[in-house]
Amino acid sequence: MSTPSASYSITQAQLSAFCPSLPQSTVQSLVTSANAAMARFQINQSPRRVRYFMAQTSFETESYTSFSEDLMYTTPERLVAVWPSRFTMDSSNTAYAYAPNYIENPQALANLVYADRDGNGAVSSGDGWAFHGRGAIQLTGRAEYTKYDNEVYGDGHIIANPYLVANMTDAMLSAAWFWNDNSLNAQADADAFTQATQIINGSTDTVPQRLPVLDLANSTFTW
Repeated sequence: MSTPSASYSITQAQLSAFCPSLPQSTVQSLVTSANAAMARFQINQSPRRVRYFMAQTSFETESYTSFSEDLMYTTPERLVAVWPSRFTMDSSNTAYAYAPNYIENPQALANLVYADRDGNGAVSSGDGWAFHGRGAIQLTGRAEYTKYDNEVYGDGHIIANPYLVANMTDAMLSAAWFWNDNSLNAQADADAFTQATQIINGSTDTVPQRLPVLDLANSTFTW
């Protein structure tokens, strides 16, 4: 499929209609960041690409209110339910981590569950917390942060300051980079929303919850 020659930018009025609860200061910043990110990775080359991108990033961030993974758990039972191969309620079972020790301690939790994977070092390295999920489509793990830094900046400043990915500019830019890195423009061009969700979320379980957001994007972002 040939790439259209036109380009499409979102406006503050459109974004306010799409996310009516966002304060205007956030709307202004998000419009600037989203348009720049979409332009860099050719997401702005068709209305459907824009609508897919805005629908998916909106869903992932709870309407652009959260750009960092929530690792605050308040009950040990929930930890065991989410990570049954990691945690136990039995303090004598040394094969697993004792769940009550990780309640309301997101840093310790991230360092444990993300250790020795996705380019991260051991628990003691602190990589799990340093490189936990951030961005409008969450980057997770030292390896993914490094790839983003290398391909977008090439100067190492994201690895030195990974919290920047939770800021608006890099939250949207990293999402657009992920979009491009995973060929999601092609999924949008094919109107393959379920397949796009599989790539972003790792499953299609949330497609029914995402479709109303896409419907709103389709009716809001019009040119």
